[in-house]
Amino acid sequence: MKILLVITKSEIGGAQVFLLNLAKMLKEFGYQVEVAGGEGDYLKDELNRLGIKFHYIKSLKRNVSVFNHLTFSFDLYNLLAKNLYDIVHLNSSNTLMGIFAIKFLSHKPKTVFTFHGLSLVDKDSGANKYLKFFAYLYFKYFLKFVERTVFVSEINYSEAIKDKIVKDGSVIYNGLNLAQGDFYDKDISRSYFSNLLNYDFSDCFMLGSTGRLAYQKNYEFLIENFNLIKKLFPPAKLIIIGEGPNRELYDSQINKYGLEKDIFLVGALKESYKYIKSFDVFVLPSRYEGLSISIIEALFAGIPILATDVGGNSEIVDKNSNQLYKLNDVEDFLENLKWITQNSVSIIENNNNRKSSFDSLEMVKQYEAIYKSLLKTN
Repeated sequence: MKILLVITKSEIGGAQVFLLNLAKMLKEFGYQVEVAGGEGDYLKDELNRLGIKFHYIKSLKRNVSVFNHLTFSFDLYNLLAKNLYDIVHLNSSNTLMGIFAIKFLSHKPKTVFTFHGLSLVDKDSGANKYLKFFAYLYFKYFLKFVERTVFVSEINYSEAIKDKIVKDGSVIYNGLNLAQGDFYDKDISRSYFSNLLNYDFSDCFMLGSTGRLAYQKNYEFLIENFNLIKKLFPPAKLIIIGEGPNRELYDSQINKYGLEKDIFLVGALKESYKYIKSFDVFVLPSRYEGLSISIIEALFAGIPILATDVGGNSEIVDKNSNQLYKLNDVEDFLENLKWITQNSVSIIENNNNRKSSFDSLEMVKQYEAIYKSLLKTN
């Protein structure tokens, strides 16, 4: 079986970690796997290290552009025409336009599309009603030509059914293959941040997060309310690992609130999960999510989590464990943060019991079953 995995961006991110794990394990299963993607070096470098072929598609970008979409379809057509793939697995909304290219091939591979969140059609995406309506029509039309649609959370699947974006689909949770030995211990990771940022973090109460500095992740909530957090926890510090288009905005807000010695944006780190045991609590204030890889990483690291009750977050952590709060509700956030610090042992025990739902081997087996079932329909 020859499989092509396609993704919009090749930079460090949750969907890219998912795709890398999927490609790696499919290769270990004995399949011929290749990856196509847009800008970014992370995937290319990691795949090269694993001996997996990567195809760079310049026209594949994270924007809404008819020209780019059409150019991408043409570029993908040329790639598919030269390579007789059995399966083309599309990931992220902008890759869905690739279905248009497949329609014109004489050899038509079977197609799978994975929703890594509902993107512009999510109720909290911030898109205006016209853009949302366009996105709805886009998904509604192109998904008709996809043979199997996969969602990473039950709630995304339910919302897509309710909004009549799809008639059916499958839910496969993102999976990881991590053990305690894959994480640096608290002292080592804090020492790393102390050296990197020229600040002594040894005795602080550290909140931390990993994610793109973008609208979706909503880090302005933490910045704007950090002085309230400090009233409850005077030694509190916040480290955010990641890069993105809102970097300048967040730097400006940090300066505005006088938080230069309290909040630190460290940029993107390769294998950022290795450092998260330095956090006393992992926080994620997202406006919307599919199934957050970074929260799953925190689950495997064995640290308490405090995240917004959006998307599939309630499918990762127990909804009754006080690790979820209402979007942009600072009182709910502070109340749950206080509870978490007083009950961290029981929270970690509860989280440990949920790890098996996010096993990478099980994830890959489920995708393998979909690929095989599609090829049987020939």
